[in-house]
Amino acid sequence: MTDLLFERNVKLVLGQSEKRPATLGRYEVVKHLAQGGMAEVLLARATGLEGFERHVVIKRIRAEQAHDQNHVQMFLEEARLAATLHHHNVVQVHDIGEEQGEYFFVMEYVHGEDVRRILTAVTGHEARPPLEHVLTIITGAAAGLHHAHEQCGPNRVPLGIVHRDVSPENILVGYDGGVKVADFGIAKASHRSLKTESGIRKGKVSYMSPEQCIGLPVDRRSDIFALGIVLYESLTTRRLFKDENDFLTMTAIVQSKIRPPSTVWPEIPPELEQIVMKALSPSPEDRYSTADHMQRALEAFAAKIGLRMSTTALADYMKAQFGRRPEPWLIEDDEPEIEVSIDFDGSASGNVPVPKDAICTLAIPRARPTPSVAFAIARSTSVPDAPDPASAPSPPEPPAAGIPASPACAVQARPAGHRARWVAAGAAVVIAAAIVLVLTRDDQAAAASAAIQPAVAPGPSGPTLVTADRSPLPPGPSEPPPVVVPVAPTEIAGNGSVTSTVPDPAQSPPAKRHRHTPRHEAAKKHWDSRILFPR
Repeated sequence: MTDLLFERNVKLVLGQSEKRPATLGRYEVVKHLAQGGMAEVLLARATGLEGFERHVVIKRIRAEQAHDQNHVQMFLEEARLAATLHHHNVVQVHDIGEEQGEYFFVMEYVHGEDVRRILTAVTGHEARPPLEHVLTIITGAAAGLHHAHEQCGPNRVPLGIVHRDVSPENILVGYDGGVKVADFGIAKASHRSLKTESGIRKGKVSYMSPEQCIGLPVDRRSDIFALGIVLYESLTTRRLFKDENDFLTMTAIVQSKIRPPSTVWPEIPPELEQIVMKALSPSPEDRYSTADHMQRALEAFAAKIGLRMSTTALADYMKAQFGRRPEPWLIEDDEPEIEVSIDFDGSASGNVPVPKDAICTLAIPRARPTPSVAFAIARSTSVPDAPDPASAPSPPEPPAAGIPASPACAVQARPAGHRARWVAAGAAVVIAAAIVLVLTRDDQAAAASAAIQPAVAPGPSGPTLVTADRSPLPPGPSEPPPVVVPVAPTEIAGNGSVTSTVPDPAQSPPAKRHRHTPRHEAAKKHWDSRILFPR
């Protein structure tokens, strides 16, 4: 924060502050509230006739994203989608506009805090929020989500809206006790022109559903799972899914068995625990089919045990917890708010650990020799060595770097000596196959040489070239003696004449037979010694 303030002060002194419009259409920018990855949030004032004045929140696309057509299209899709929702549990969008090439849309201002800040304040006092207020917040959020899920287009066809980012920071609680769902920026709808690319996960990882983590199609039941996580954390003031990185967190969501809330809060009513665990079922078919069903289940439970859910009581609790905070337009401070950590419980990991067997299964092993075909044959045909009673068993191989040791990993690891014997057996099979291949090629070469010996007949003055029917072919009177050439049976012409370009075998050096050379015998002894006595 100090570095940001220093950089901002330097820019002000040097006159390098960003020249962005102080007014957006008919809205006057009052102050900067917050900034996200794609847009910034501004507090603005709308004025009109006879001193009309209304404070609103403007979401404006960031300057560095204003020239990216994909970001602009996503931004406008969010505004159009949110503008179709009219419910007292959803943040309303009033207007959309463009000023000097910068797009923005106007939302209602909610004077209050999000659930993340509420849990942070409660855990700071080592307390737990009252049960009736938790149920009031969750039922209000469920009502807003159900309205979005049921929304239809102008042709009365369901839009199929899924929020995909239900989390504590996107559930706002006003100082008047109102509860509103905000930020439909990554919501899925059937009419959107931009579709999520394959392999892209949208939403905060710790609040994703299992099907969202593995890239399956999502529906309204994915939001019910996320709302179940918020309910779990609000009741226990403990993070549910959190680990060292996103991969381990998603592994815990997909493969772990969720511990019941009673493991953290033993006094939780069993009926309420059943509602939480039903919302957190790994399979979408086992969850509540709609957010309205979950809301009704919570309301029936509250009525059964005599809890009074009231926005008035929630407003009193908010004022007691945070005091009477003035509206931001009454404060002269223009610094943006400091983002607080969502790890409100301060623990290093969530209440659901990553299963160790999943780590061993999904971990990338260390580099090992690639098994060949001969190695595979050796594994299937070799007889294992008899155990040596004098030798102690080798310790198991440690797991891969960065993967914690676990019993499952130790069981899967093989002793180093056992693996060395298999590698030696595989090498022996490879060498034997190579020797057989060399000898087979030599025998084939010898057979081919014998098959193409020249067809000659002895004559009075030496060898005489003969025809196919073994009759001599005398040379002409003025021709030199013919050169004896090898003749293959397939090269004899139909008229009895023979033409060939193969040299005389008698004048060619004899073929090398490697199996009879001393050098080959020395190499064979060397490899035999390496096989019998490996290092």
